[in-house]
Amino acid sequence: MKSNLKSTLYIIFLYWYVHIKDEQKWVTVNAETPNLRNGWSIKNGALHNGENNLNEKYADYLNDTVEGNSKMDAIEEGLSGQSEEAVVEAQQEGEEVDQGAEEAAREAQQFATQAEEAATQAAQDAEAAQDAANKITENAEKINEAVKQATYAKEEAQKASDEAKNAKAQADEAATAAEQAKTNKEQAVEQKGLAHTALGKAKEAAEKAKKAKVKAQIALEITKAQVAVAEAEKAKKDASEAKTEAQNAFDEAKKEAANVDVSKVKALKDAEEEAKKASAAESTITTEAASAKLAAEAAEKANTEEKEENLITARNEATKAVASAEKAKIEANIAQTAKKKAQIALERTKAEVSKELAEKEVLAAKEAQKEAEAAKNKAKAASDKVTSENEAVNKATLASKRADEALGRAQEYATIAEKAAGEAQKAETVQTAQVASKKAKDAETSANYERIIAELAAEVAKAEAEKNEAEKELKEANKADEEAKAVGAAIGADKAKEKAKIEAEKAKKQLDEAKKLAKEVSSAEYNVEEKSVSEAKEKVSEIQKAVTAAKTAKELAVKAAKVATHILNAEKAKTEAQQAKKDALKAKAEAEKYASDSKAEKAKEAATKAATAADTATDKATKAEKESADAVTEANVNPDEIPDKEEEVKKKATQAADFSKEAVKAKNEALIEAEVAKAEAAKEEANMAQIEAGKAKAEAEKAAQTAPLSAVTEAKKKAENMATLAKEKAETAANEAKGTNESADSIRDKAKEEVTEEVTNKITEIKGKAENASKAANEAKKAQTEAELAAAVAKAAVAKHEAKKAQELADDAKKKADEEAKPVESKAKDEAASAAEKAKENAKTAEDAADEVLLKAKDAEEEVKNNWDNQQKKADITSKVNHVKEKTSQSIDAAKEAKKAKDLAEIALNVVKAEVANDKAKKAVTAAGVAKEDAKKAAASAEQPKKEEESAEEDAETAKDEEKEVEKKAQEASDNANAAQAQLKIAEQELQTAKGATSMETLVQAKTKALAAAEDAVKKGQAAEDAANEAKNNAAKAAEAAEKAKKAAEESALKKKLKVLEIVKKYSKEGYNTDNSLLTQ
Repeated sequence: MKSNLKSTLYIIFLYWYVHIKDEQKWVTVNAETPNLRNGWSIKNGALHNGENNLNEKYADYLNDTVEGNSKMDAIEEGLSGQSEEAVVEAQQEGEEVDQGAEEAAREAQQFATQAEEAATQAAQDAEAAQDAANKITENAEKINEAVKQATYAKEEAQKASDEAKNAKAQADEAATAAEQAKTNKEQAVEQKGLAHTALGKAKEAAEKAKKAKVKAQIALEITKAQVAVAEAEKAKKDASEAKTEAQNAFDEAKKEAANVDVSKVKALKDAEEEAKKASAAESTITTEAASAKLAAEAAEKANTEEKEENLITARNEATKAVASAEKAKIEANIAQTAKKKAQIALERTKAEVSKELAEKEVLAAKEAQKEAEAAKNKAKAASDKVTSENEAVNKATLASKRADEALGRAQEYATIAEKAAGEAQKAETVQTAQVASKKAKDAETSANYERIIAELAAEVAKAEAEKNEAEKELKEANKADEEAKAVGAAIGADKAKEKAKIEAEKAKKQLDEAKKLAKEVSSAEYNVEEKSVSEAKEKVSEIQKAVTAAKTAKELAVKAAKVATHILNAEKAKTEAQQAKKDALKAKAEAEKYASDSKAEKAKEAATKAATAADTATDKATKAEKESADAVTEANVNPDEIPDKEEEVKKKATQAADFSKEAVKAKNEALIEAEVAKAEAAKEEANMAQIEAGKAKAEAEKAAQTAPLSAVTEAKKKAENMATLAKEKAETAANEAKGTNESADSIRDKAKEEVTEEVTNKITEIKGKAENASKAANEAKKAQTEAELAAAVAKAAVAKHEAKKAQELADDAKKKADEEAKPVESKAKDEAASAAEKAKENAKTAEDAADEVLLKAKDAEEEVKNNWDNQQKKADITSKVNHVKEKTSQSIDAAKEAKKAKDLAEIALNVVKAEVANDKAKKAVTAAGVAKEDAKKAAASAEQPKKEEESAEEDAETAKDEEKEVEKKAQEASDNANAAQAQLKIAEQELQTAKGATSMETLVQAKTKALAAAEDAVKKGQAAEDAANEAKNNAAKAAEAAEKAKKAAEESALKKKLKVLEIVKKYSKEGYNTDNSLLTQ
């Protein structure tokens, strides 16, 4: 009974265990390989982590944890008889045997069903692995091995499936029996053994199914890994091919770009970048393929035993392999994309290169067109010197037109190439880019063709132009031959003429050769290819050589002709230099004369410059003579050497011409400076004339102010008119001198550097202005002279008038001196008489000289007006003018002496007045002394009454005061008398100073001092007299005060007597009858 129960429970456990484990595996397998039933694919599947969250009942077992396993072991131990306690416990828990048998049978049935399903799933996994492996063709050896493993796993799974089916059948029978035995306990017990047996078989089948499933799954993971390795290898191979093709595209693009400026080919960089990308992708794929291989090998190593941990290892490694394979496939796609883009970049590069080459062709065609145009113009320029109908110009013109048309077509093709290059840049596929690239290449080819046409046309134009150039050279050679002949009998000219003829014939020969080659160049246009261009260029080069030879011949002929011309030019230069020297020396002499006659600094500076220029002209003329002689010597050689001597002869002739030019420039400098000196001297002379005329005018005006006589007024007007005229002429001279300087300044630097008509004209202009300045100065000088004559007349007339007036004033002073001196003995009176006599004498002299001035001035004025510009009359005019001036000076000097005598007489008169004042002062002092004594006596007489009567005291004091005042005035009179005497002495001394005065200033100062001293003496004399008079008055007042004091004293005494009488009368009647006579006693 215990054994049956144990068996039944074991079957139940086994069914339960297999069911639970099967559920766990199904959950895990379905999570990790969700698409196995639909075929092999894990690209987008998410791997499960081996865990799940089923209901709590089976969670521990499904998670395969330590705790779950321990529970399972405990149950198994109980069921296997290893723990009797566990069995007893189980028996206690299943008291209802029939119910336990039914449940065990049902569990066994379910367990067997799960085993069958697991086996079926294992077979399906094995078959999936086999199918997946069969789909891969790369790495056949490894894949075949995977197929074998999958097939073996499939067979094992199939066996397990069969056994599980048998177990399930037995479980089904056990379940049926258990169902039937529900009411029959004995049958139920019997069925326990059957259920136990079924459970054992189910367990065994489940175990096999489990191992088959694990083995199939490991095989599946290995297959996945191998498939991943195969895919990675395929990606590696594809990437390698893509890299190679991308690199080839870049290399070809680089080769294409080498034909142009690489910096302008933008697509080349793109091709390089794509090649790099493909290479980088291949490198990455190689790494990932190696990683996949290592992972696959690790997965294979896990296929040793059907364990869960080996399955996990295989699955992880397979996952790594698959991930690497995926990366490899991604990089393979990148490599393929890079390859396509590199190929597109290649086509773009080709298109860009074609565009650039087409543009180059256009530039070459444009250059050819320019050359053709230049050749046409050159031909036209040369044709101007060729009188015949010029066929070459026409041909060159047509060729230029063809080149221009070819250029236009080339530009059109270049535009097409550029457009095609743009299309290539926009192309998204290789085919589209290739189409655009071919279009650009075709356009480039066409542009190249048009460029050849343009270059051939240019060569034709150049050939025709060179041919025309040869004709021009021949013409010039013939012209040189004619010029050589025209030299005539010049020294050394015969051989030169012969040489010119020979060279002209050589030029003709070269022209014929150029014509022949030009025809051949024209024929080359019928064969449009590079070779034709090269041949045409060579022939044009030969034509150019012929032209060069013709030009050489012409140049030799020209040189021979020039030798004689140079000699003639040297002789001309020598003659011109000699004349320049002569003119410069003359200018120097004139400038020095102007400078010596004038004080103008600018005139002196100009003369110095003129002298320097003349020295330079002399030096350069000497050198020009030497160079001219050397030129003749150089030309006196063998005729064959004459062309070689052309430079030397030319050099000598040129040097002679240069020295001659320098001499002429120096001469011009000398001429300029001479004219400047002339103008400056004239300006200075005119200015001095203006100043002198102004002085004459001022003198005449002063004379008119001094003596408004009719003759003086007339002379003043004339002097003013002449001064105005002199000023105008001085201004004219100054303006002309300024103009001369300005003109000189404007041309001076240029005159030093060049000899031109402008310089010559400017020198002529300078000469005109300098001459105008000189003429104006002459007129100013003339006006000055006339003004001076007029001033002389005015001054002489005034001098005469003033001398006469001085005489009269001197006589008046003498008479007044005589009158003033009557009261005294006077020495000054005699001085006044002497001065009056001198004034009379000088007045007579002034009158006689003035009368002669009036007479001679008219004659001199007529000479100035009528003969001023007559050089023969210059000396006579100067003599007459000087005579008038001398007589004027004589008249003025006499007038001055007359005025001096008049001043002396007036001084003497004032000295006489001082003498009189001094005498008056002396008398005043005497009178003041008498008054002083009188006042003293009066004051003394007032003292006694003062003592006697108090009321007389005031008058006594008054007398005393007046006495003091008299003393003061007496002293004042004495002081003024002394001062008067001192001033008299000063006046007398100044009179003597005036008599000996040699200048008007000294005379005036002496007179001023004498007059001041005399005036002061008069004042002091008067003051002394006034003080004496006041002293007298004060003395009288003192006497009057003394008298008053005396009377006061007498009255006081009388009053005292009367007072006594009144007293007596008061006390005596008789007193009242006293006779009045008592009052008078």
